[in-house]
Amino acid sequence: MIFLLLDLVLIVGAARLLGWLAEKVGQPAVIGEIVAGILAGPTVLGAHLSETVFPHDTRSYLTAFANVGVMIFMFSAGLEMDLRSVAGRRRSVAGIALSAYLVPFALGSVVALWALARHDGGNRLNFALFIGCALAVTAFPVLARILHDRKLLGTRLGQSAMTCAALDDVLAWCVLAVVIGIARPGLDHHWRLLLFVPLVVVLWWAVRPALDRLAGAGSEKNTSNMVFLGVAGALLLGATTEWLGLHLIFGAFLFGVVFPRRLRAAVDSGAQLLSSIFLPAFFVVAGLQVDLGAIDRAGIAEFAAIMFAALVGKLGGTYLAARLGRSDRAEAAALAALMNTRGLTELVILNIGLTIGVIDERLYSLLVMMALITTAMTAPLLKLCGITAPRGDRPPEATKEQRRSDSAVEAEATAQ
Repeated sequence: MIFLLLDLVLIVGAARLLGWLAEKVGQPAVIGEIVAGILAGPTVLGAHLSETVFPHDTRSYLTAFANVGVMIFMFSAGLEMDLRSVAGRRRSVAGIALSAYLVPFALGSVVALWALARHDGGNRLNFALFIGCALAVTAFPVLARILHDRKLLGTRLGQSAMTCAALDDVLAWCVLAVVIGIARPGLDHHWRLLLFVPLVVVLWWAVRPALDRLAGAGSEKNTSNMVFLGVAGALLLGATTEWLGLHLIFGAFLFGVVFPRRLRAAVDSGAQLLSSIFLPAFFVVAGLQVDLGAIDRAGIAEFAAIMFAALVGKLGGTYLAARLGRSDRAEAAALAALMNTRGLTELVILNIGLTIGVIDERLYSLLVMMALITTAMTAPLLKLCGITAPRGDRPPEATKEQRRSDSAVEAEATAQ
């Protein structure tokens, strides 16, 4: 117990410190938090010292803390997702979102089939599906934070990026659900998967209206009760989807989606506080599995192929589709840079893949580094596009093309 408490203090402190340092150099805090997890693993400390600092008997407790942190994080991600905005802009961004997902998914699947011989990925199709999904995902919550920090959430660019990321994440979770269903051994639980659709129907048509009525009764004033309801519901739904044979993240995410938006302000701050306590354990659990020292020359070649597929697929797929959708060059390039953000969502997917045995630790390490690098590229790429972090409350300068695009959107809204 003493080791566990000391480890928790060390984990939370290191994550907060490195997250703060990352923000100081213009990066999302998640970059520093991921680095904190990697520093705790064998890559830096070595296998012996890492085992000494984080003994085996405490790691099961850390994993439990990590799972709670991930569920709260996914609940917050669900809170951020506004399906009404997705429906309202589906015509203008659906093509961009599909291209931003399908192109890296296809390239990732090709890389997976090429690399399969070096990894015990089990089912050939499942391995390709997972790698494609891992390369195609966009970190919706991290993207929302980047747009908020740069005061871009209310712009045409910000709305397009958020809508595309939401659609891509929905596709990613659907593919991941298929991967998990195939990978989990035995047939005794497969009948439970059939209950997932009725669960979604009940959540949308029964639970959501009930929560809306609760919100209308002035419950937003009872912040502590709403935080408890949100977190407890996320944990309960997470346990339900885990029992169904999927993963606990799905239930937590779904509960965030159906939670009333008018209660979000009352719940989100409490959820963020709990997440800041529990989630750092996830970074360490994830980082303990990363061992870059075990990467050989063939691994370097695999990493180069992964980076090529991830960058060309996401940047190229988004940019070309945006240009075909009549976006100007600056906006298309900025949208591509934003969609290339993978962050914590990628880590959640990779950890699931490692847990269910779809990928091994060598490939997991390479994919974690891909997630770290592509997320760190977002700020420099936005700067190249002429979008920089604002100083104080001053909004970032918009290019002439962006101003014309925003004016067109305003004119269209006025006409309607």
